[in-house]
Amino acid sequence: MTATVARPALAAYAAARAPLFAPPAALLLTVMMLSRPQLSALAVGAMVLGLMAVSGPGSGSLCLVPVGLLGAVQTGGPVPALGGIAAVTVAAVLSSRPVRTPVVGTTGPRIYDAPHRWIAVLAVLLLVSFFFPAERSDPSSIPDIIGLFAGLVLLSATTASPPSPGGVARVTAVAGSLASAYVLVVGDHADGRLDGLGLNPNYLGAMLVLPLVAAVGLTRRTRRTGWLVPAAICGAGIVATQSRGAFLASVAGIAVVLLQGRSLTTKALSVVVMAGAGAVLPGIFGAAEHFVTGRRPAAQLTNNNDAREHAARFAADVAVAHPLRGIGYGLFPSHAAKSPGLGLYIATHDDYLRLAAESGVMSLVVFLALLWLGVRGRRPDDLAVLRAVVIAYAAGLFFANQLANLVVSMPFWLSLGCLLASPPRSPFDRIGSSRGEQET
Repeated sequence: MTATVARPALAAYAAARAPLFAPPAALLLTVMMLSRPQLSALAVGAMVLGLMAVSGPGSGSLCLVPVGLLGAVQTGGPVPALGGIAAVTVAAVLSSRPVRTPVVGTTGPRIYDAPHRWIAVLAVLLLVSFFFPAERSDPSSIPDIIGLFAGLVLLSATTASPPSPGGVARVTAVAGSLASAYVLVVGDHADGRLDGLGLNPNYLGAMLVLPLVAAVGLTRRTRRTGWLVPAAICGAGIVATQSRGAFLASVAGIAVVLLQGRSLTTKALSVVVMAGAGAVLPGIFGAAEHFVTGRRPAAQLTNNNDAREHAARFAADVAVAHPLRGIGYGLFPSHAAKSPGLGLYIATHDDYLRLAAESGVMSLVVFLALLWLGVRGRRPDDLAVLRAVVIAYAAGLFFANQLANLVVSMPFWLSLGCLLASPPRSPFDRIGSSRGEQET
């Protein structure tokens, strides 16, 4: 009995004094990453495990966003992020306890295990397409499949032990704005477009979309205009990348922030106003594109559009030809280069088409099911902010192959995990809960 009481007391004592160790721990981690980048994964794993020992895997996973960005600054790769994900997953597995699903109509915790089933099915489909593709001409891309699998592992762990939704939104906004400020100061410019953190301009723009949407969402959620500062910093970074996909994804995310929770009439009226503006002022979209693309030559934009259109059509043809196993994850560029139908080494620039072509149509269907489970229904408070972040990321997947890049996708996996862990209640759930409360 004494030992049982002592353990919670010891955990509470350690948790209360954990902030005292944060500054020296952060200093030690920074020194190690600056002096020995190759040991960054070990350092990150030790630090995250130490934090989770006193605060749990849910709180520890909040470290992954800044750790991933800091690792990208020092190593230009996802090694620190992989170390942190491994630590979070181990802690989530060790802290999990089997709980039976209660009968409908009674109070108590409910277990929503449908997301984990979908995650497992997607993982199996990816493994099958990786080891047994319908057509293989080159070795599979191991870094890409590792990045995507790590994201799915993090999604599973976050769904089982979700962090605070508000914490995810705040960490995403702050860490992203710091990364944007860093890149704006020390980043390089390729043909006038900003790049940095080991990311090309399109990927960098995609990475900055999520903190921008999170900051705008926090501004509306808390009614504190101070959150517009990180939003402005991220917006400046997106403009400097001149990425059209990042701009459109930002517009989609901000629109969700402003419109979710509104009446259906308000949403319909907003769509009508936007469509009317485009019809009455046809040059407004051209002006917006010119603002985003800056001084990029018109011929370059046209060539990019043509190449992407041809790649998209070829990817659709490949998906139709190999709907079950695909051609192997990461093999589309080499497959396209050797094909007489395209003859160009180019990615799909669309992660939905990439999943369908490289891993089979069923992989795409399962991924879309996960997205739907996360964004369906209304979400209250901070979950509404994360819903906008996920939708913005989902919009960005139409323009870049960012799903396997952990530096870009880390906030997405955390946000989707929080949403999957707190699904919207159906009317039946509400009736059952009310009956249970009355009977109690």
